[in-house]
Amino acid sequence: MLMHLSQNTGSNKAMKLAQLLKPWMKSDIIDCRVTGLQNDSRLIQPGDLFIAYPGAASDGRLFIDKAVSAGAVAVIYEPAHFPEECILPSSIPCIAIPDLAVKLAEIAKEFYSHPSDSLLITGVTGTNGKTTIAYQLAQAHYLLGQGAAYIGTIGQGNVIDLKPLDNTTPDALCLQKLLYQYKEQNLKQVCMEVSSHALVQHRVDAIAFDQAIFTNLTLDHLDYHHNMENYAAAKAMLFAGDSLMCAIINQDDEYQQIMAAAIKPHVKKLTYGMHQECDVKAVDWHMDINGTEVDVRSPWGQHRLQIKALGAFNIYNSLAVFSSLLASGYAPEHIVAVMSQLKAAPGRLEMVAQAPYVLVDYAHTPDALENALVTLGQLKKGNLWVVFGCGGDRDKTKRPVMGKIASLNADRIVITSDNPRTEDPQTIVDEIAHGLTSSAQVMQLINREEAIAYALKEADKDDIILIAGKGHEAYQQIGTVKHAFSDQAIVRRLKA
Repeated sequence: MLMHLSQNTGSNKAMKLAQLLKPWMKSDIIDCRVTGLQNDSRLIQPGDLFIAYPGAASDGRLFIDKAVSAGAVAVIYEPAHFPEECILPSSIPCIAIPDLAVKLAEIAKEFYSHPSDSLLITGVTGTNGKTTIAYQLAQAHYLLGQGAAYIGTIGQGNVIDLKPLDNTTPDALCLQKLLYQYKEQNLKQVCMEVSSHALVQHRVDAIAFDQAIFTNLTLDHLDYHHNMENYAAAKAMLFAGDSLMCAIINQDDEYQQIMAAAIKPHVKKLTYGMHQECDVKAVDWHMDINGTEVDVRSPWGQHRLQIKALGAFNIYNSLAVFSSLLASGYAPEHIVAVMSQLKAAPGRLEMVAQAPYVLVDYAHTPDALENALVTLGQLKKGNLWVVFGCGGDRDKTKRPVMGKIASLNADRIVITSDNPRTEDPQTIVDEIAHGLTSSAQVMQLINREEAIAYALKEADKDDIILIAGKGHEAYQQIGTVKHAFSDQAIVRRLKA
């Protein structure tokens, strides 16, 4: 089994400040005992080191006084463009460290005694499929007898007991703490989603990944990356690490060569897909509303997989999971047995009701929406409905594209709000509608619950309704407030 475990598996819940900062300090400093790290002044406990630097939402240096009042024993801060209104206290050590945000991962790794060196970590990156692959891979490791943790969109922690998480990939400080906790819990495998934002923002810099999986690259996050070239380059950063033992790459995606080019010579490459040259190839499959049967050829032999999922995109997801497990050294017959037991990630083509069939999916990109609609279109006996919107304060270029995709693949369309955030919901709906063709019947209902209720009322029992965009989310963000809202809960209540 691939691994890079170090001899140093000890841990420190406290460190001397001078020892912690030794790699970054050229001179002696006033020493003290640090019992925790924190970059949020509201969470400071007595004994913590406060790490203050400009963030995306606010400048942590403006809250140094609050951190000290709450019990911080020392402060390290970003000296560049230091706010004039911020006065450093003289009562505790305050140390300037340039480029602090970039160094945060290494500082946290040092404090938590290099936790990733004692774990087998798989990073999953790409536009679509990250959640399903990371979540099912963690389940598979657990079913194959290894304690496994998951980090990503649907939470974090032991895969059989996930806890909520704010970001797909947390900040570097949170990540190192989580890895330390998993090590203390004797979990062996960590399967985590790795977003392009996390890679560019250095959140995963200090993690020793063993495996990296590339799913695909489609239109998304161009409000941040500006173009697909930058987006691809961000994803490729995951494959450039020295610790990597195996790179698992979707051979059928047009950006696969960029990922492959980033890997170091010692890294084993394993490709998957439906192309003739793939190492792990789906050669045939059969699908019905209950799941999919896939025949697979690999260097390990011929295999037949039973998966509880629908769609060609889920065949790709399953091939990625299967490839990763093969590369990890498990017996192929054991892997085949557990593949049929893997549960779908919440809100990923999740069947919520029948007569009509109602499925909830997280599809919030053009590619994901098209994949879901094409899959369901192949299975429909009546009309195919789609209820969807687009998130506010996010990439606007995909809105008309998703409108066009809906009109080309669905019979009935209900355009509604997703998470409008600070944008006018009607403006978002209008931008989606701009891409519509005349091939489908369209209704606009801004209120998402009313939109779902309309589809349920108007659909016949043989119809399929896809409610897309929010998936597992249990809230709807309007303005800056998150209101309790679950597509699944709404459907179950209305169908009761």
